[in-house]
Amino acid sequence: MADIDRLYRIALENAAAVKGYKKRFLYEKLKKSLEKENRGKKPAILIPGIRGVGKTTLMLQLFSDLEDAFYFSADSILVRTASIYEVVEQAYRQGYKTIFIDEIHAYRNWVEETKNIYDDFEVRIVASGSSTAAIKKGSTLLGRRALEVSLSPLTLGEYVYLKEGEFYTATIDEILSRRATIKWLADHPSVEKYYKEYLSIGGFPGAAVEKELIFKLIKRMIYEDAVAEFSLTQSKVDVCERLLGFLSLSKPGEFSYTSFSLMSGYAKSTIYDAVNMLIELGILRDVKEKTPKSQAKGILKLLFYHPNLRVAFADQLMKEAEFGALREEYFLFHTGELGFPVFIPTGMKKQPDYEIKIGKRNLLFEIGGQSKTSKQFEGRDGAVLDDEALIVLGFVQKTDQK
Repeated sequence: MADIDRLYRIALENAAAVKGYKKRFLYEKLKKSLEKENRGKKPAILIPGIRGVGKTTLMLQLFSDLEDAFYFSADSILVRTASIYEVVEQAYRQGYKTIFIDEIHAYRNWVEETKNIYDDFEVRIVASGSSTAAIKKGSTLLGRRALEVSLSPLTLGEYVYLKEGEFYTATIDEILSRRATIKWLADHPSVEKYYKEYLSIGGFPGAAVEKELIFKLIKRMIYEDAVAEFSLTQSKVDVCERLLGFLSLSKPGEFSYTSFSLMSGYAKSTIYDAVNMLIELGILRDVKEKTPKSQAKGILKLLFYHPNLRVAFADQLMKEAEFGALREEYFLFHTGELGFPVFIPTGMKKQPDYEIKIGKRNLLFEIGGQSKTSKQFEGRDGAVLDDEALIVLGFVQKTDQK
């Protein structure tokens, strides 16, 4: 039998430790959802997110602020000697209505037991996991029993909010017009100073406290999450580290599996597997043509999921991350958070960096400084985004963008 009282005391102590932390934007959305009275079964809320983005803090804050809530971590020894199902059942019998389960992916049979909990008890489950691949796979298996709500690294807007306590917003039109960009920055003079700091450490709430935190998080994602989820062999660990080291010092451009295979000595099939795994882990992202011919022949860009990951890896190699790549990763991260599909343009004499579908518009973007121009747009709509426009992009909100 699980020691519910002891687990509750540990939860209260952990919650007290984060009491002074500012709340991420997702906090209010989840709090309103959990407080809302809905009849019938409520799906479990699954919160995937790469390590270090603040999932535990978010759940402890919600646990503290909701009535009849209970929190525990699935990797606790007190849970391993019982079961998730048993802990939730006892908490339910004692009157707890909302159960927060942290690091649920660490528990082997979490999908099956979550199904049983949903079927057997009138209780709301909110669970997080640092293995995004495991949580997303579990969400698919749970079907209607689960609702997935991701927690991503901070946007620049959220980073400034946590720094200053001010919530600023912008629109897509304010990055498409140079005049509107300048006006927005003039109206918000305090934000520009955070841009380069954000590129280095701003996506991860704890990175400002511990300089090497982000690199340690990458290592844990490979050596713990990937080993557990993908049965990672030493050969694939090696190719992952070699690939990340190569990319961290590279300029943004087309990635060739054949060239990297010849350079590194690894088989292309091994590199394919490593790339796909690193994408599922949330370390890398790929951008392709809208209609690629094939995985082998299509144009592919391979970048880090967030610029902080590139900086962390380059620092370990005692090199400086390529600034143009950081700009593009910043651009891709923020447009990805807005839900805009991004492709590599094709069929143009000198192709721009990216094509993005925003509502009914297909826009071309060139990312870079003053030397970049819109000549290669060939009369199509688009914009050259310098650092000032990219800063404004960091404050665009997902709602009402057309």
